[in-house]
Amino acid sequence: MGVLAGLLLGLSLLHALAVRSGVAPEVARKSVHVAMGAVCVIFPWIFDRPLPVWVLAACVTVLFGMLRVIPSLRRGIGSVLHGIKRLSYGEMLFAPAVAVVFHGARGDAMLYVIPIGILTVADTASALAGTRWGKRHYRCGEGFKTVEGSAIFLTTAFLCVFVPLVCSGRVDVVHALWIGLILATLAMMAEGISDRGFDNLVIPLGCFFVLNRLLPLDTPALAWRIIVIVLLLALMVPGTRWSTLNGSALLGGVLLGYGCAVLADWRFALPPVAVFVCHVVTARRYKLTKVFDHRSDVMWAHALGCLPWVVLASGGILPKLTCLAGVSFAMATQLAMLDMTTLSWLGRFSPQPLRSTLKGWLIAGLPGLVWFWPDYGRLWLSLGMALIASLLATSLLHRIRPRYRGHATKLWMIAGFLALAASLSALLIHP
Repeated sequence: MGVLAGLLLGLSLLHALAVRSGVAPEVARKSVHVAMGAVCVIFPWIFDRPLPVWVLAACVTVLFGMLRVIPSLRRGIGSVLHGIKRLSYGEMLFAPAVAVVFHGARGDAMLYVIPIGILTVADTASALAGTRWGKRHYRCGEGFKTVEGSAIFLTTAFLCVFVPLVCSGRVDVVHALWIGLILATLAMMAEGISDRGFDNLVIPLGCFFVLNRLLPLDTPALAWRIIVIVLLLALMVPGTRWSTLNGSALLGGVLLGYGCAVLADWRFALPPVAVFVCHVVTARRYKLTKVFDHRSDVMWAHALGCLPWVVLASGGILPKLTCLAGVSFAMATQLAMLDMTTLSWLGRFSPQPLRSTLKGWLIAGLPGLVWFWPDYGRLWLSLGMALIASLLATSLLHRIRPRYRGHATKLWMIAGFLALAASLSALLIHP
């Protein structure tokens, strides 16, 4: 109750200060963000079990919900949170994310403090710096973010990781340096693709899970992860000129490739990378860069098709080769649907689902399926069924596409589900 009373008092004081001084709405909103984070970061030294944190998170979320929906409160102290013009659910996601991380940390202070510190300090610093000094913008969802803000986030997030790890003696300086670089880079990319306040959920949860995997690793394993990030970022650079993907979609593509390569193994990144390379070549060939502005929902659709297989492989639930086939089937279907849609839009070619399907499988399917050599016998049944499913998915998407004009996100999600469905025949592969 004391924390809730303090929160109400703090909101009232910030509202009075904002009215009197005329500060920008973003500054007022981030002041609440910092105040909440400063209180939450000391929870490991206040609570010895998760239940009180869950109760507190529920109470705070209900309070913020009232400030959002009750007009008199929204115009009053709620204006500290809702004075910005863009739509944001950040305040509704903050407390539940804190509770999840506290529960998952199980008393490990570093696993809790570092993700909450990045959410509190780095996210605030990047937002304020981007608002004040941002010059180079990139699209994120319905809004924009700035390169300058992302650079500030990267620097601040690194310090939020490096300093606690070194000062606590949890790892040596070299390990802290590697872990800080990896986690700060991934968190910066996650922040770059999150809009409408969802970074308040994505950043702490993502940082918690990644940090939990990084802490036990030795130096060569950490160096391998840095190499993966550098290679994927190097591949992304030409995309800024020749791709139809905007900045947040490109960052999402790097995160997807990293997740495939690190959670499973590097072979799982080959089919998504093949789709991206084919996309860049096609966009450049037909001069589509200035025509389309594809957003991060493109990456969500591709993630929907392949990440379930990556997770199954990472957890040892299914054999890696089975899951690699699933990723290959899904990405081949995605590329077939992309090719069919592109050719239909160009209007230069009549729709040829079989041609697009074969192209998708040769370019995106083959890089993952070559690893079955020389034991291709156990692949034929599932491969044949996947080819038929891919052809049907490509034809179906082409047929329903006109119904979703103006609803690109829904169409991309349908494509993601179709790709996942077409990949399910990988379950028929015998170990």
